[in-house]
Amino acid sequence: MRRAALIACASAAAFAGCGGGGGMSAKDYRAKADAICSSIKAQRERLPPASNLDELKAVARSTIAINTDALRKFKALDPPDDLKAPNSVIVTRLNETLQQQQKALSTDPRSTAMREINGRVAIAHAALVAAAQQAKLPACEQV
Repeated sequence: MRRAALIACASAAAFAGCGGGGGMSAKDYRAKADAICSSIKAQRERLPPASNLDELKAVARSTIAINTDALRKFKALDPPDDLKAPNSVIVTRLNETLQQQQKALSTDPRSTAMREINGRVAIAHAALVAAAQQAKLPACEQV
């Protein structure tokens, strides 16, 4: 009886994609999450370099739009149980980054406030990268 239960459990786990609960298999989650991050990187790389403050603000607005779309897509994912925590960190830190980017648009680039914004963005980015490493999302480690 016990052996039959273990076999049934193992079969169920294999059928679920070995991701451990949640709506998606770990493989599907990783593929979709990495695709989101690859898109972020590709879109950012197409942005023109800024040569003055107005152009910098335009690039910042474009970056905010790119990150807003990525945040929406990450929120829509249904990761397996073992990847819910890193996905939650990615969502939280991406949201924090967006909030700071919005503040930066109306902040003097030479001010102490801007240095504080940059510091918070750096912390959020480091946490996002750590979560991406934990979830084994190589494209997300590169954003």
